Order: sequence, then C-alpha cells, then structure tokens
Amino acid sequence: MPDAPAAGFADLSLLVAEDEAFARKLTLATLQRIGIRKVTAVTDGAQALEAIAQAREPFHLIISDWNMPNLNGLQLLQAVRAHHPHMPFLMLTGHADQELVLAARAARVNGYIVKPFSAEQLRSKIAVTLGIKS
Repeated sequence: MPDAPAAGFADLSLLVAEDEAFARKLTLATLQRIGIRKVTAVTDGAQALEAIAQAREPFHLIISDWNMPNLNGLQLLQAVRAHHPHMPFLMLTGHADQELVLAARAARVNGYIVKPFSAEQLRSKIAVTLGIKS
C-alpha cells in the first residue's frame, strides 16, 4: 500500500540529476511515493542546466548526484548558484567525503542525502530544506 502523500508536496516541481539508471528510478519512485508528482529527471549536470533554462517555472528543488559525466554535482551546484543563488539544492552521495562536503558547503549546498536512503529520510530532508511543516 502506498504511503499517504505528505502535505505540501503535491505541488512541488523538482529536478533530479542522476546518471545511474537504477538510482534514478529508485529516487523517482521514492519521490512519487511521498507525493511529489512533478519531477524532471536528467542524467548529468549539463542536461540539468538545459532543463533549468527551458523550464517555464523555476524548480522548487534540485536533487543531484555527486558523480556524473559531463558536469558533476558540484559543478552543477556552482553553475546554479551563479544564476539562481537561492534555489534549494540537495546533493546525493554514496559517501560523505569531508573534502567534498566542504566544497559543497562553500558553494552553499542546502543539504546532503547519503545513498541508500529511505522514503522517510528523503521526505524529511525535502521538508526541512523547503520549510514544509510535516
């Protein structure tokens, strides 16, 4: 039985950048499970920048993997901050390497999600990042 959608999540528009097909599918399924229906998924940072440029409305949140081809998560974060300094941005990572965490903090990342994650962890992180009462 699917989880009840979290209040305040149904109208969110998210961008997910994840190059690994299985991880991308799992993230999308988890977002759907917590009630987020408007998700644009891309496979690298360069595609993410294209999606941001082509979007009719700004995304409420970007969730990006760290390691991706063409433009990695940190490079994507830096590019987003240059043009959209206040756009919420969460970084997905398989390991929380201190040097990488410091670099992302310097680029003003809003938070991290360590893979693998549960639906509750993702829901909670999104709620905190976007100030949604849960």
